[in-house]
Amino acid sequence: MNTVIDVVGVWKRYGPPLPAFLAALARWRGGGLPWALQDLSFHARPGETLGIIGRNGAGKSTLLKLLAGVTPPNRGSVRVEGRIFPMIELNAGIHQDLTGRENVRLLGAVMGLGRREVIRRMGEIEEFCGLGAWFDRPVRMYSSGMLARLGFAAGAHVEADVLLMDEVMAVGDINFHNRCLQHLEEVRARGRTILFVSHAMPRIRRLCDRVLVLEGGRALFLGATEEGIGVYDEVLRRARQRGEAAGVASLTENGVALTDIAWLEPRPAPGEVAPVLQPGDDVALRFTLRVDQPLELATLNVALEDMEAVSVVWSALQQPRLEPGLCSFQVRWKGLRLRPGEYAVRLGVVAGALGQKIFRRNPALTLRIAGDSHTLGVCAPETEFAPEA
Repeated sequence: MNTVIDVVGVWKRYGPPLPAFLAALARWRGGGLPWALQDLSFHARPGETLGIIGRNGAGKSTLLKLLAGVTPPNRGSVRVEGRIFPMIELNAGIHQDLTGRENVRLLGAVMGLGRREVIRRMGEIEEFCGLGAWFDRPVRMYSSGMLARLGFAAGAHVEADVLLMDEVMAVGDINFHNRCLQHLEEVRARGRTILFVSHAMPRIRRLCDRVLVLEGGRALFLGATEEGIGVYDEVLRRARQRGEAAGVASLTENGVALTDIAWLEPRPAPGEVAPVLQPGDDVALRFTLRVDQPLELATLNVALEDMEAVSVVWSALQQPRLEPGLCSFQVRWKGLRLRPGEYAVRLGVVAGALGQKIFRRNPALTLRIAGDSHTLGVCAPETEFAPEA
């Protein structure tokens, strides 16, 4: 099989290596430093876009650092064939006192591009990042989004055989975002190999030929994109259920704590934490806050988020004043016609004339809407779709 990336039996943990007898003693005691990656093996082919998905701490960034040569494995082997470019830290190497144009020249030199090649591509990079007159101003005047645009535009125009991308798509506005996606599709069409780390499943679906699902540093799944997303969704669902089963932690934030929250309609079945709905069902929940000091001009926000942290339903209740003590509220959403899948409730409280964030809890509860979870879109309306007579 023709491959450009080979990872075989890789183990990785951080920290100074222990002498053999101390390492054996730590293993016997069940202690020692945790492994960031454990016995990981996979291959990537030329022209393939491989998605790497998993929860925070699953080992995704560690894997990219090993592939980029930033850190070596403790065991196993890593082989990457051809020129590799890691788009991991977009702002790395950017000098604050130089202009955007001067930084592109500097980054080009660091990336191994000749002076003529940088000059030839300068127009494309300038147009791609869309900074206008800001391109010739010192980057210390840039916002974080403008810096990310500059870094992505410079990195995207390097002719590498392998691109390593770690959550670099959250840059700029929707137009720039779409421009980035289109550029990646063009890079893939030219036969480049891309390893793409993201928590955004729509991007994974659009770009990736296969996915690698990591959990606790181990490979849970390697294969078809849609099947891998299903495995990842199940990991998230179980994690949320474990959190809910442990009960509501009375964590106080700025004098506000969530003391109780529960579904009123429908109620979870015996032994279940999250209720199961059919598209179009009503849903209601009740929650209680403990307020330690008066809150003026308070707004309570209750949102329902999908597995990609997109708020699909948002309800707000304004209260001129919340008095100290226990305050209970009910929320009812009627005819919840969302596509099948897992959803989580997020609670938030803001107060004051400027809307200062006082409290946030996410996830507070979860629910599941039954049906084919591979249905696309956000809503599941009653639809009539037929040829015109």
